[in-house]
Amino acid sequence: MSDSANVVRQFCDLMVTRDASALRAFLADDAIYQNAGMPASVGAAAIVENLAGQFGAFPDSYEYKTINLAADGDVVLTERLDMIATPTGVQGVPVMGTFVVRDGKIVRWTDYWDTSLPGKMMTGEDVSALVPASY
Repeated sequence: MSDSANVVRQFCDLMVTRDASALRAFLADDAIYQNAGMPASVGAAAIVENLAGQFGAFPDSYEYKTINLAADGDVVLTERLDMIATPTGVQGVPVMGTFVVRDGKIVRWTDYWDTSLPGKMMTGEDVSALVPASY
């Protein structure tokens, strides 16, 4: 596995701790994080703040389960289930992520996912037909 892939895997695996400050070590000072369709967080401090907010929104569960990870040089692609606690139990939001790693630090991170899905999950709606069956 490439160094870039190892950096991203370690970063994703650390999400389960819900400790945004621990994730700071993986980010370049000028890193950019964006959920497609939403404004970007620019700079490591802004990304840590964003992540802390996400962890606060889901205090009972927050974990990335990596399904597939592929790397080509500095670019790492992830297929993940981002696990959150919902009224019907812990469920996974399918996410595709693109990470760019330089000098052992994440410089660009973009996630692509159905932004309406967590809301449906939080209302208790049955979303089983909306999540790929192979999970």
